[in-house]
Amino acid sequence: MARKKALFYIETLGCPKNLVDSEMITSNILDSGYALTQDPKDAEILIVNTCGFIQPAKEESIEVILDFVRLKKEGICKKLIVVGCLVQRYKKELAESIPEVDLFLGLNEISEISHILNTAYPLEDKRFILTPKHYAYLRISDGCENFCSYCTIPFIRGPVHSKSIEEIVNEARQLVDQGVKEIIIIAQDVGNYGVDIYGKSRLNELLLMLDTIEDLRWLRLLYLNPQHITEELLLIIKNSKRFCKYLDIPVQHISENILQKMNRKTSNKDIIQALDKIDDLIPELCIRTTFIVGFPGETDKDFEELLKFIQTQKFDRLGAFTYYQEEGTKAASLPDQVPEHIKQRRYERLMEIQKTISQNKLESFIGKKLSVIVDKKIKPKIYECRSEFDAPDIDGIVFLEEAEANIGDIIDVEIVDSLEYDLIAHPAK
Repeated sequence: MARKKALFYIETLGCPKNLVDSEMITSNILDSGYALTQDPKDAEILIVNTCGFIQPAKEESIEVILDFVRLKKEGICKKLIVVGCLVQRYKKELAESIPEVDLFLGLNEISEISHILNTAYPLEDKRFILTPKHYAYLRISDGCENFCSYCTIPFIRGPVHSKSIEEIVNEARQLVDQGVKEIIIIAQDVGNYGVDIYGKSRLNELLLMLDTIEDLRWLRLLYLNPQHITEELLLIIKNSKRFCKYLDIPVQHISENILQKMNRKTSNKDIIQALDKIDDLIPELCIRTTFIVGFPGETDKDFEELLKFIQTQKFDRLGAFTYYQEEGTKAASLPDQVPEHIKQRRYERLMEIQKTISQNKLESFIGKKLSVIVDKKIKPKIYECRSEFDAPDIDGIVFLEEAEANIGDIIDVEIVDSLEYDLIAHPAK
């Protein structure tokens, strides 16, 4: 009779780049003879892959670690391992304050998991896909050298280190061979891809290569800063049948005063020119963006300028967060820190304006036909789907009713109604 495999569970917090790390960890633990469980209460080994980007993410990571400490004390869990960005920033402090954790591993130490699992196998650069099997993230580089004054990523992830074009294309082909239909390209800043190994960005060349992969249906590009938006890049997206007409472009602010304090690489004029270029070449392209409100020195005038910009541009997808004073960043020591109640009031005003914009945008889809990818079956004949204008987990849902479909299908639908942030559809006639 075969010996029952020990179970492990991994919790991933933060961004898709963390998820890719978790997929590599999972693949190697599976190769070491363990089995993955979806219930942490059943696991002998618990792993938390943490986020340490801003204060709420740090707090969430600590809460999960403490929840798992309680599970360990109940006796089922024998090993508790904490990895990722939070450990990279605060390893010593974490080890002193949470001694129940067996191992804290920063980003450069993850291979040491093999020691605590009593296996001689070194971790390899393989992945076990943790997303639904029809889509996957493809990390083309890690690290960042932009040094925005509010951001901890360069200190956590280090400078840009890219994979070669050949390596990325091979990984993409392997994903497609496994049944992946949508590949989502990610990096801290995809526009800087290749600068470390090729001496310049070779993003466009990479995208053209990925666009030739047979059986790949959708390609999606995330985290492209405004300074990297060129006519050549936009024409690649425009002329491709695979590239979703969608870009995630972090703008962060529009006031020249605040952009300079943020150490952003674009001016007010640069940002507007980039958006105008998109509107000229691909007017149907969906833009997701993010903004920070309450940055040190943000005056009422700066904020009103930001609101006017949002009302003028009418972004399809918009996220915002209040500024967090992260230790070690230049912005943390800037004068004129904005009080919390003012930050919150500004945030609420901004999101109320965007709520109306979003509702109007979604209402304009009623009566139109879209292609959607089926992500999940909710109940008989009702599914959660996404259009090419929606990235997983961060954008809205297309609820498909009165349908029979398989998970991962890409099908044509007709939009029949809209909600606050989502759409309702029926199969297209």
